Amino acid sequence: MARDIYGFGWHQNSAMKYGCAKSVRVSRRFEYNPEWFHSINIVRKTLLIHASNVRNKAANISMKFTPKNLLITGGVGFIGSNFINYVYNKWPSCRIINIDKDDDKFGYSFDEERYVFIKNDIQNIKILTHILHLYQIDAVIHFAAITHVDESYANRIGTITENIVSTSQLLEAVTIHYNGIERFVHISTDEVYGDSQENEDRKDEKSNLNPTNPYAASKASCELILQAYSHSYKLPFVMVRMNNVYGPRQQLSKLIPKFINIAMKNGEYPLMGDGLHSRSWMFVDDCCEGIKRVMESGRLGEIYNLGTDFEISNYDVTIQIHQLVSKLLNRDSTSANFCFIADRPYHDRRYLINFNKVETEMNWKCTTDFRDGLYKTIQYYINDYERIEKFAKLKQG
Repeated sequence: MARDIYGFGWHQNSAMKYGCAKSVRVSRRFEYNPEWFHSINIVRKTLLIHASNVRNKAANISMKFTPKNLLITGGVGFIGSNFINYVYNKWPSCRIINIDKDDDKFGYSFDEERYVFIKNDIQNIKILTHILHLYQIDAVIHFAAITHVDESYANRIGTITENIVSTSQLLEAVTIHYNGIERFVHISTDEVYGDSQENEDRKDEKSNLNPTNPYAASKASCELILQAYSHSYKLPFVMVRMNNVYGPRQQLSKLIPKFINIAMKNGEYPLMGDGLHSRSWMFVDDCCEGIKRVMESGRLGEIYNLGTDFEISNYDVTIQIHQLVSKLLNRDSTSANFCFIADRPYHDRRYLINFNKVETEMNWKCTTDFRDGLYKTIQYYINDYERIEKFAKLKQG
């Protein structure tokens, strides 16, 4: 007969049922008492937060936290997949559990003892709870979200529901049904601040939230829900709000990979409005290093802006993409062709954030020049395009 491992309905054969693992190590059995479990959980997490903050505030002493068993949500997505690649060798003693509802399309050649992929939706709290206990998760990085502003305008209720419910279910799992989390890193966006006006100071971590689109509103809501769970259940969290990120593996619906694809096909570039909306672009490796340092050294309960001083208009980004693609494909230099399309209901002109806090506390800053990062990104998509074209020809015979 299957054994109840955790005292609330999960058995040894559940691992096989949900495809999470072949076996389970059972340390001891206990009966699940909600009142006892919640009380112990809150006391433990209060002491954990206090101890961590005392360590961080000690003069000239910085105790780095390195996760042993890390749960990553949305690790098949753009930043999540790059982060897994980035930290795998930097945290050699860390086992990474990647949960995503999409297929693991990147085919990691990692040691199966150190990397586990689970295809599932994080809205399934029973499976989440099982994974937390099964792998003894001690840290979480929450990437999973719908992140495209245009998609959020096209499917407002769907975006809001997906982002808020998924985050809430994850928080429910790591606080109510599990008490082993030492660090929960929440990935948010600079868009929660709203846009920046001319001559306005850069937004810092204490600036008011003023989201202007459904995506940004959903992310701001997730932040508030996280803070509520932290207050009520003492969840030890750290949060990052990031500028725009670019690099390999980004979805083709996003501006830079979309325009790279158009450039390779000699198409017209669609620009919204006057094309002069500007963004601060951060290369994905710099972003991953920032998240890594926040996981290791971020003060619990704190928010950190991750950003760059580099800002460029959508029009100028397009020109650079057009020129670099032509150069890499050995084409003659030509002028870019544009077609101007209807703008969003509201289109933020720019986002300017102050990231002195993470620079001061963790000595982090972007080190990749935009043009160098763009070159690497374009080369990735050219190689991917050529691989797909070659496969299509082989398939046709």
